[in-house]
Amino acid sequence: MATLYKRGDAYYLNWRKDGTQLRRSLGKIDRREAEAIRAEKEAELAGLILPRSGRTVAVILQDYLDWSKQARPDSFKGTNAALRPLIASFGGYPAEELDAALVERWAAQSANAAATVVKSLKMARAAYRRAQRLRLVADSPFARVELPKVVTSRAPPYFTRKELDDLFKAERGAIWQFMANTGLRRSEMAKATREDVRDGKLFVESLPTGRTKSGKWRWVPLNKEAKDALKRLGPDRLVDCHKDTLNDWFTEDKGTKVKRGTPHWLRHSFCTYLAQAGVSLHDIKELAGHSSITMTEKYSHHAPGAGQAAIGKLNLTGVSSKKAQART
Repeated sequence: MATLYKRGDAYYLNWRKDGTQLRRSLGKIDRREAEAIRAEKEAELAGLILPRSGRTVAVILQDYLDWSKQARPDSFKGTNAALRPLIASFGGYPAEELDAALVERWAAQSANAAATVVKSLKMARAAYRRAQRLRLVADSPFARVELPKVVTSRAPPYFTRKELDDLFKAERGAIWQFMANTGLRRSEMAKATREDVRDGKLFVESLPTGRTKSGKWRWVPLNKEAKDALKRLGPDRLVDCHKDTLNDWFTEDKGTKVKRGTPHWLRHSFCTYLAQAGVSLHDIKELAGHSSITMTEKYSHHAPGAGQAAIGKLNLTGVSSKKAQART
């Protein structure tokens, strides 16, 4: 027999199997959803339906990694890094019987930053959605896990013009100059070829050999600086290396003159200086290939005169004297 009980905002499912009392957290769901899960477990215990898949968490997450390595090679390194901690902690648990409360405790006690933990949990949700679509599992315990709140919020960092000038003069300066003037990501730079340059534009396309982050293609007009850099890049592939090699080259080229930043700061610099020049957020979104305008809004404070009109209306002079006059 399967029973429900509620503690706080969360429901729990209890049942006995082979003489052992078992419990599973259902998370913060409503009574109807909890009752549906209880009824399913009751039917399973009565032999009316087949039990759950018998697969483990590790099987589901590793299957997603195997697929990701083939389907999304550009982002596989990050996907692997996100899922490995979950496989290490919960890999041996039954795929559909993992206690959501146990995962929430792991998230709360993790030494990693909240944003890193959230990325791991979101990636696990994606892995389970794929498993559900393929009918490998019927239920996802990660869907019931409450994500930690990410309280850190910072403006996107970018290079000063002096720092960019020093980078452009480095040994591989043509690469950094091209990326800063086109807004390319590392993965996009690593797969760019001469054939992608047509009619004075760079076409950034999502292909089986290398997809864009949003999965959509875009084009970026080449300005004078980008065209000058292009002359010094490769005859076929613009850079003949893996995207991670760009990190190593960038560290070498920074030397002692540029003491901060990563290749991705070049993309931030692209968006930042466009915003400072008065380019609309919509145009920046299209040029950068952001999936939503929300991403682009992070640069809105760089727009000329941003907030100045509002602050210009603020006048606190004489407030205290006016209050004193009103009391007399």
